[in-house]
Amino acid sequence: MTNVEFRPATEEELPEFYRQASRALGMTNDSLAGMNPDWTMCAFVDEKLVTTYGAWPLQIRFNGPAVPIAGVTMVSTDPSHRRKGYLRSVKKRHFEQMHEQGEQAIAALHPAWMAVYQRYGYGTINDRHSYVIEPRFINFHHPMEITGNIREVNLEEEFGLLVDVYRRFREDRNGLVHRGKAMWDQGPLEPTTPERQRSIFTYEEYGEPLGYVIYTSGPGSGIGSHADNGVTQYADVSDFFAITPAAYQALWKLLSGIDNIQNIRWNNAPSNDPLANMLVEPRMLNASRRDGIMSRLVTVNDALAQRKYDVQGEISFKLIDDFCPWNSGSWKLRTDESQAEVVPIQAGTEDLTLTPDTLATLVFGYYTATDAERAGLVDVQKPEALAEWDRTLRARYTPYEAEHTW
Repeated sequence: MTNVEFRPATEEELPEFYRQASRALGMTNDSLAGMNPDWTMCAFVDEKLVTTYGAWPLQIRFNGPAVPIAGVTMVSTDPSHRRKGYLRSVKKRHFEQMHEQGEQAIAALHPAWMAVYQRYGYGTINDRHSYVIEPRFINFHHPMEITGNIREVNLEEEFGLLVDVYRRFREDRNGLVHRGKAMWDQGPLEPTTPERQRSIFTYEEYGEPLGYVIYTSGPGSGIGSHADNGVTQYADVSDFFAITPAAYQALWKLLSGIDNIQNIRWNNAPSNDPLANMLVEPRMLNASRRDGIMSRLVTVNDALAQRKYDVQGEISFKLIDDFCPWNSGSWKLRTDESQAEVVPIQAGTEDLTLTPDTLATLVFGYYTATDAERAGLVDVQKPEALAEWDRTLRARYTPYEAEHTW
């Protein structure tokens, strides 16, 4: 008889954990290091590790405040044991653990395929935009007076400068994750290949850093809509944060002045990035869009109460959640500018009915309840309530998640 066990990996089992995950994710074992065994939940078949699953304890900005989340990662199943329900069982146990412990009400992840995680109640909460633009098209139709200066950052001595700008930028934002040192080192500051060099520049006014850009430059494959003109150098932006419009324009002017490059490429611009509104020819960005991270409200009443709301409002809903049955039922969310509460209500009095994936996208402000109704993602019992949903859940900023990995 086959013996199936679901439990965390031990310290001695972590090398096999990394081997399995790295094979499935196409990453090196070293890039996956650092997982605490207590943060894992795995499936073992006859003592053989067949499903890996980990969850970093992270914090995310939730329309302003920082809230704890489980950053799900290293999800894989041995090819010889797929389609047997092991991942589903592992994930269900993790959600039950989160709900019982009460330390994290939200899970989030970078999906390999959205369809895999939608079945577990995850919804997409942000978009990533990609740019491929020739430097000569970086021209502003409302150029600003640049009173500050740009200088190169000495990473060994001024790493704190980058951290400070990033922290100031994320203060009132939505979706940005708090970065530990490992996230910097494996993300925007990851090692470069020998033929490419990394550069870091900051924009300052009166000695105060108001933005920075991190990019690598050197040879690379030609990606874009323009024919190869013999120039095979590219500048790839890995991190870009600016506190003011002047800082933003100044740093883009810096990039536009790099000689001997065919294109500037940025693979992770926010969906509300101001550059398209600034340029004379925004179409030359050759912008494309793809989905970003997905989020799951594991304990709905706790998750909704942790968000910041900017208005006084009252909305109600029926949630159908078969995977986390403690969420199923009828709820009312009451908000004002200082706090929020979620209370159970009598069935049949709700504004609308929805599932957890849609609720996650709504509460993060990815789209509105009116958008969801038009797409057939909610069943509306009170059409007049949609405007109140849109008003109550409106976010200050569209969600943006800038991480390359977690």
